[in-house]
Amino acid sequence: MIAGVIAVGAPTLATAQDTAATPAAATPEGTEVDELVVTGSRIRRNEFNSISPVQVITSEGSTLAGLVSGSEILQGASVSAGSTQINSQFTGFVVNGGGGVNTVSLRGLGDQRTLVLLNGRRLPPAGTQGAVAAVDLNILPDAIVERYEILKDGASSIYGSDAVAGVVNVITRNKLDGGRLEASGNFGGGGDGGNEYTFSGAYGRVLDKGRFQISGQYYEQKALKYGDRKDLMCQEQYSFDPTTGARNDWIDVDTGTYKCTGPSGALFNYIPVYSSSGAFYGSRARISTDGPAYPANPPIVAASNADPRLPGYRFAPLNDRDTINALERNADFISPTKRYTLYADGQYDLNFGELYGEFLGHQRKSQQTNLQQLFPIIAPEAPCDVNPFNCPGASFANTAQTIPGTGLYAPQALALTPYKYTQDVTVFRGVVGLRGKFGENLGYFNGWTWDGYASFSKNRGKYSLTGINSQKFLDGIGGDWAESDFTPIVGRHINLFSDEVLRTGNLTADDYAYLKLTDKGVTDYEQTIAEFTVSGDLFKLPAGPVSGAFGVSYRHDKLDDKPGTDLTTQNFYNLATASRTKGSDTVKEAYGELEAPILKALPAIESLTVNLSGRVSDYDSYGTNYTYKAGLNWQITPAYRLRSSYGTSFRAPALFELNLGDQGGYLSQASVDPCIRYAPPEGGGVSNPTIAKNCAAQGIPGDYGGNNPSAFIVTGGGKDLKPEKSKAFSAGFIWTPDFADINIAIDYYEIEVNDQVTSNGAAVIGQCYAAADFPTNPFCSLFTRDLDPDSSTYLGITDIDGSFRNIVSQTSRGIDLTARYNRDIGPGKLTLDAQFSYTLEDSQELFPGSTDDFNGVIGEPKVVGNTQLRYRWNDFTIAWSTQFVGHQSNYDYQFGTNLSPPSNYTTPQGSAFVAKNHAEAMWYHGLSVRYEADKWEGIVGVTNLFNEAPPKVSPALQDRGNFTYGRVGSYAFATQYDYIGRQVFVNLTHRF
Repeated sequence: MIAGVIAVGAPTLATAQDTAATPAAATPEGTEVDELVVTGSRIRRNEFNSISPVQVITSEGSTLAGLVSGSEILQGASVSAGSTQINSQFTGFVVNGGGGVNTVSLRGLGDQRTLVLLNGRRLPPAGTQGAVAAVDLNILPDAIVERYEILKDGASSIYGSDAVAGVVNVITRNKLDGGRLEASGNFGGGGDGGNEYTFSGAYGRVLDKGRFQISGQYYEQKALKYGDRKDLMCQEQYSFDPTTGARNDWIDVDTGTYKCTGPSGALFNYIPVYSSSGAFYGSRARISTDGPAYPANPPIVAASNADPRLPGYRFAPLNDRDTINALERNADFISPTKRYTLYADGQYDLNFGELYGEFLGHQRKSQQTNLQQLFPIIAPEAPCDVNPFNCPGASFANTAQTIPGTGLYAPQALALTPYKYTQDVTVFRGVVGLRGKFGENLGYFNGWTWDGYASFSKNRGKYSLTGINSQKFLDGIGGDWAESDFTPIVGRHINLFSDEVLRTGNLTADDYAYLKLTDKGVTDYEQTIAEFTVSGDLFKLPAGPVSGAFGVSYRHDKLDDKPGTDLTTQNFYNLATASRTKGSDTVKEAYGELEAPILKALPAIESLTVNLSGRVSDYDSYGTNYTYKAGLNWQITPAYRLRSSYGTSFRAPALFELNLGDQGGYLSQASVDPCIRYAPPEGGGVSNPTIAKNCAAQGIPGDYGGNNPSAFIVTGGGKDLKPEKSKAFSAGFIWTPDFADINIAIDYYEIEVNDQVTSNGAAVIGQCYAAADFPTNPFCSLFTRDLDPDSSTYLGITDIDGSFRNIVSQTSRGIDLTARYNRDIGPGKLTLDAQFSYTLEDSQELFPGSTDDFNGVIGEPKVVGNTQLRYRWNDFTIAWSTQFVGHQSNYDYQFGTNLSPPSNYTTPQGSAFVAKNHAEAMWYHGLSVRYEADKWEGIVGVTNLFNEAPPKVSPALQDRGNFTYGRVGSYAFATQYDYIGRQVFVNLTHRF
């Protein structure tokens, strides 16, 4: 719930260059405002109207909404909330910047295409592992932030590379004269899971010839573990009868309610069940020591269901017993984080100029504990205590894979074990600069300003991974038969079919201690910047002065990620691996901007202003590029204004995109292969006939179950990458009537990124099989399917190339609505702020003629918005804050209709079902009250007032293979939703 003072159609005001900046919305009527540098322009002015659309979020409004972290504020803004944001929920994912990182992506175009500034100057990338490129919002000095300014269109001609989707400018306080202590906390109802705590202090002085201030902050986010919320622990099938609409999930025989499986979605202590032809049926039988001998469905095991390995054990369907592993309760859904931030800045008048400086120091400690599945196919030659099929008297017909040509059985073991990532990130940034004005009697240059500064930033990210030692594990089982021939067991025997493992689904404590492996790495990123700018009036036209700003810039970036030996040698079983990433680049730039008033005081033209800007960039790695932008600001009458801009932007591939050492990881066959059970005998399967046709063309049986080891995906630096170039257009209408204190702005935007650098990941497989030109489609060359009938991995997808490459384009189009209304009511003042974004298109063209529009799918809502209604009366303020998340649906993407399709899917038991692949629109509400005294103030409030739960959805249907959504419990996994639930928040501030 993000709301704040919004300068509708007005410039966001001053960057750090300005010592007397005042937000336009807070400026008293009739007050003369000093010339300011507006975000989106380098020209100083004393107008309130900007050509480009800008949104301002104040710390006051955010605090009243219960937000304490800059990452929450920026990720929840309407301009960013319409797309997935990388935050602390991504505990089980490999993300750019490493675990625990928080970034912002405007317009859904990616965090590398959003430029983040602090007081008008570029912030450095931060994080761990090789893929460091974006600014980690964790480093922001929240304790001293006054407001956030968001420029909502491209601005590379003004700010350089990365400003493709827009610019975030974080503005700190600059008039602190005295001290302040602040403490806040957000407290949930289920223990301390997900709670946030912040303690900060700041002190500053305004002197005769300068000022200084210093602040420090401690922030802690408690882990939200799956076991902290019962709904996070329960994945239901969440299916419905196509005729009656009633739920037709499995019913748990113990509880009589819908069957839950564990949140990780991983299977454990099961034996794969195969048909007589060797095809895998979607369900698995569980070993059970009590209860009736349930017949298997389909009936493919012996009628007695007896298990000769362990007397008294029986096969039973999944709904017979608990399918939640104890380890899952301790897995992290939200990463625990601790942050320490120190910030200081100051300035001093040297008479000929003003010396200024900034210092930022930051440390983040975070970790993510999750689960992995061990599922090797045990070698048939292994001894009895490793392969129970070799035990005397064993008879396991149809319960395991028969090795072609041998008649031997290779059982597949299934067990869960934890793995953990940790991060210790330190960032230091220093800025020193000198600014001033030209002489008083220099003709046209009278009053010109100049500003030169240099900055140096260093990120050092230490990280570690704890998992299973692959070498010891394979030595202990004789090798994974799916990948190699049997080798004699070396050292300790690992028995994955012991009574303890089958009962718990976990390794024994002794085996885990023996196999546990921890390796460490370190990531260094350095950035050096020097920049010099001059600005002022050039000459006068009848309508006013022509202003200009000109500058030069130098930037050098250097990245070096050094993973440990076990990471680089792929010695972690079924976990991501990495190689060293090292590279550097230098860019030298020159830029200029002109603003000219063309007409003034004419009928229907109160004023007409044109803004032009351009930049030339020379990269050591890519050569020279040019960008430009043109804008028009037409004040029709005092109440009506039109604005429009068109420009180009540019982004050189990030260091990691070019130099990333191969990162390896594993993905299950079920998560990548659209040919799994595309046409099983009992009916159902994928709905896309092109996929079914192409799968059949490769000889894949319709009931192929994907009974193969996970696919290995490699992501590496791109070869011969080209820089991205983009075009951005915006047009807006602003209404500011004189009969009421109301401001309304409606802006249309369109951004197209060409030659976009991206990693397609496993999406290349779905694109291949959905292509009309299969198998010659370019996607089909980016993965390998084993089509050798004599191979142990026959029909499985073995390798995927997910490396960075240039795709054709990505396009984002939409409409923004921003409104602000003030009115005196009774003894106080009422203020309403509202910001909504409606996305019209969010498409990617990966190869010519292959375009997907993801607009409106789960995780990418078409409509999002924030409002805040405040009423201030003397020392009291009451605020009602809301966040709107629009309806989301995968039906149109999958089937070409927004209606739920007729069922052609079946459960593993053969009954028809309808999957719910849409999420309802929802509102979150918050209420808070603030009391202000001379020296202190206090805020008490509630977020998610009505304890709204995220929408429940069925498992994603992989009809096209290119886009699927995730679930947490039975909820849709999307960063727009609140999984913590209702929280009380308290904020106390003392000034001295």
